[in-house]
Amino acid sequence: MATHQTNCDICNRLAAIREGKHPSVIAELDTGFAVLGDSQFFRGYSLLLCKTPATELDELPKPTRVRFLEEMSQLAEAVRKATGAFKLNYESLGNLVHHLHWHVFPRRESDPDPKAPVWGQMPKPGSDADTQSKFNPERDRGLLESIRAELHAIRARA
Repeated sequence: MATHQTNCDICNRLAAIREGKHPSVIAELDTGFAVLGDSQFFRGYSLLLCKTPATELDELPKPTRVRFLEEMSQLAEAVRKATGAFKLNYESLGNLVHHLHWHVFPRRESDPDPKAPVWGQMPKPGSDADTQSKFNPERDRGLLESIRAELHAIRARA
């Protein structure tokens, strides 16, 4: 069984977030932090990083697990509303980083291949397209604030 890694990328990100050194933070939620993804090739791509260093959903106490899933759903709704996405893709893999997190990808009919999985469409690392799609605090501020506002409104109604 996979176990939580000693030098965990998500734990390092959570530490940076708590120190105010992570510019892509959308919001702190009860069970995690919502952030814009490092790549914005799929504009609005966001993640929910679990505060608890668990590897699998079933490792979370049931109330935390249910809340984590609810908050992932709230983030997804906010991303959909802020981006006008045609469809959303949700993924929780953890094959490389064994720390529970969700990927939320807004999909558009104008995507290079709108019916194919996102991972095969991401720009090749180091390419011009990869560099151009990296999260940029100045360029992506409006998008981040739109998702944050939608998330706040959704949570206020809950």
